[in-house]
Amino acid sequence: MKNIDNVIIRMYNTGSVGDCFLLLFQKEGQTTFSMLIDCGGYKTRKEDISKCVQDIKESVLNDTIDLVVITHEHEDHVSGFNQARTIFDGLTFNQVWMSWAENQSDVLAQKLFAEKGKKIKALQSLIQKNLTEIQKSLRSGIRQNGLNRSLKIRQKNFSDALNALEFEDIKALASPGVRLKVSDAMKYVKAKSRSKAKSKMYHKPGEVLEMKGAEGVKFHILGPPYDTDLHGIKNDLQHDQMYSISKRLGFLVNSFHFNAIDGNSDKEVTLLSPFSAKYKMDPKQEKKYQAEFYGAAANKWRQIEYDWLDSAGELAIALTDFVNNTSLAFAIELNNQVMLFPADAQSGNWLSWHDPQVTKELKRNGGRDAKALLAKTVFYKVGHHGSHNGTASLSGLEMMQEGKFIAFMPLVQSKVPSQ
Repeated sequence: MKNIDNVIIRMYNTGSVGDCFLLLFQKEGQTTFSMLIDCGGYKTRKEDISKCVQDIKESVLNDTIDLVVITHEHEDHVSGFNQARTIFDGLTFNQVWMSWAENQSDVLAQKLFAEKGKKIKALQSLIQKNLTEIQKSLRSGIRQNGLNRSLKIRQKNFSDALNALEFEDIKALASPGVRLKVSDAMKYVKAKSRSKAKSKMYHKPGEVLEMKGAEGVKFHILGPPYDTDLHGIKNDLQHDQMYSISKRLGFLVNSFHFNAIDGNSDKEVTLLSPFSAKYKMDPKQEKKYQAEFYGAAANKWRQIEYDWLDSAGELAIALTDFVNNTSLAFAIELNNQVMLFPADAQSGNWLSWHDPQVTKELKRNGGRDAKALLAKTVFYKVGHHGSHNGTASLSGLEMMQEGKFIAFMPLVQSKVPSQ
């Protein structure tokens, strides 16, 4: 049987920041295997992404996509399955791939998203509570310019942080034009797969897969890391590996803040304070202190209620990074050349590709290790839409040694969100 000798790669403009790639594998000019990698855009318009999906439908044989890959559960990667559903309804998905993190039967996946969900709810509740207090203060007609300006800045910061958290909340409404949720898109794609076997749908690093119709092609699964302590996924920004544009102090204290917002049962840490309860004044002391100093009108501009939450935006972004590191990252090898698709993987995901156990599994399954794959990479889907923390340096880009190198970056620059 003849092998694939050519691959057509199409990157679609979904009208926003978002991934949508169609790969057509060919033998002597005839497409024998089609592969769709994600289909979404951040708050993109239904009509924009529908044009992309219509072109996909017209490009595949017999209204069938042989393989649909969903890299991770973010709106900018799956919204199209909601917004252009009427077109997708007319397509058949032979097989669907997702990472192990989307397998609801996987114990580690359950742990991962239970932890994420808890943090989202706690941080949403805390920010909303303080945002309400800020808005109440602003409506009261504060005359102190410094305080008024400070509250307005914090009002915007907290509103932006809530928007970022909505991006993470799979129960929140997704892009305009539909009332379906991000989680609905994931369920829809899973249900459309003709192959229902979980062993074929959910994948772990170290697997090397081959597909009928794509003879001569090897699909190497590189990430996300499958660590019982979730270290690789939580490692969202390792500065010596990523192209950081500045020091981000918010990340240096993430663990402290996350512990603060979680709230422990022994009440040593509460939702309202980052300090232990033993440092709290008794009611009599607090009343006196408030009346004579802290609560005095002249000192209102100096109050610290909101200061320790000024990194709320950073925390919201950290949760986004948390999910980005669950991205299904893979390399496609053909004729000693490699196409790399890391989705939105960040440092923990990239670094895990070089783990000795992953290297052992890749070789045992008839593939190459990450170092060899990177050295032969000729096509790179730029990680996380060109974000400074979406491409590893020492363990990634600097290991790509091929003379001819093509990079595709999926975004509309004017649509990049501020958070």
